[in-house]
Amino acid sequence: MGSLDSVRLDVKVIGAGIAGLACALALRRKGHTVTIYEKGPELYEDGAGLQLFPNATRIIHQWGLQDDFVKVVNQPKVMTVRRYNDNETIGEIPHNPMSEWEYGYPHWQIYRPDLQNLLAAAASKAGVRMEFGHAVTSINAEAGTMILDDGTELTSDLIVAADGIGSRARSAISPVTAKSYNESCFRAVVPKAKMLQDPETARLMAGDLSMVWVGPGAAVLGYALAGGELYNILLSIPRSSDTEVGRWNQPADLAEVRSHLTDFCTPVKKVWGLVDSCAKWELGDVPKIESYVSMSGKFVLVGDSAHAIVPHAGQGGAMALEDAAALAEFLDPLTLSSSAELPGRMQAYHDFRQPRIEHIRRMAYGNAKMLTLPNGPEQEQRDKMWAGMTAKWKAAYEQMGEEAFKTRVAPDPHAADLRSPEGRAFVHGYDTAAEARKGVASIAL
Repeated sequence: MGSLDSVRLDVKVIGAGIAGLACALALRRKGHTVTIYEKGPELYEDGAGLQLFPNATRIIHQWGLQDDFVKVVNQPKVMTVRRYNDNETIGEIPHNPMSEWEYGYPHWQIYRPDLQNLLAAAASKAGVRMEFGHAVTSINAEAGTMILDDGTELTSDLIVAADGIGSRARSAISPVTAKSYNESCFRAVVPKAKMLQDPETARLMAGDLSMVWVGPGAAVLGYALAGGELYNILLSIPRSSDTEVGRWNQPADLAEVRSHLTDFCTPVKKVWGLVDSCAKWELGDVPKIESYVSMSGKFVLVGDSAHAIVPHAGQGGAMALEDAAALAEFLDPLTLSSSAELPGRMQAYHDFRQPRIEHIRRMAYGNAKMLTLPNGPEQEQRDKMWAGMTAKWKAAYEQMGEEAFKTRVAPDPHAADLRSPEGRAFVHGYDTAAEARKGVASIAL
């Protein structure tokens, strides 16, 4: 194995979003020299909520950042699934502390700007350099070179492209472009002061609550954020799949939002009644591409630029963190003899990551269908399933306490969605760094 100095890489990261910051931090923690190039003049992330399930919070803990995160995250006890029109409870999905009992780590909900700022602070403290106001105009993925908008040409051992679902960098190794998905999301945050004006909305601000109201062709998700200072609310509705893909933060018409809420229950209408402005997100994803890496190993796509998936498994942010944790292990200087091993290591990284991504993509599609079923026999069967699952875990908890959540099941990567314990074990119980180290150990030298 090589010494740290012999394999310390010069890494250039494109994009200072969640994936770019996470990869920069993870690689810097391994001793590599890392610089981020961000086209914007400063850090910017859309003001919306994000789910971090145990496979993601495990990574945050492994990086030693948990104390900073717990100051701002929401840690719900359960997610309550409610009927859209009468607000009746259909089922409850356990989160905390059950998540720690079952998978070893908590389930968090976080304000996206908080996540970005915490990762940026950790990256900066670790020695990552950030260059703002620099757009990348061209990339030679095999040579590891890129040109900035001011004409500067940069050479590096590795370019990490983290420029999102609409990635321009992706074209350096793949012709695949993002495709639209037949759903739109309207997203908004409401200040705590407004939510507390009415007892019915004030109750929703409790940190132990997380809600999803499900109805025919529409679903509403809500939970507290930013240490209880904001309430995140989201409405999901169908749309034509031939419209523009992946537009994340376009201004939305509140009249349009409220037109979709006519049959929804009073609490949902009241929360949306407190919204002054909201954004519309046209969903999309990036179909499976041949490879996340170049032949030379000098270029890699990460996060949404590589494999954007629809958000219905709550795994978009987690996949970015997993990419970072895995990439750092495959490029651990203590396991490399020389930089000549880079092409093989990077191909091994791709082979390690892509199968998991594609399994989770399929589960996300399965979850999407389940949330917005039309009224009828299939919806009734779903509701009975949720009620049965809730009764089962509550009865086990009453009888066995914490031990009820410590029964281990075999992870099933082929589960249709996240309803089964085996499917959840595959997604939430995953230790990316440990599995990546196994992958590195299996590489023939």
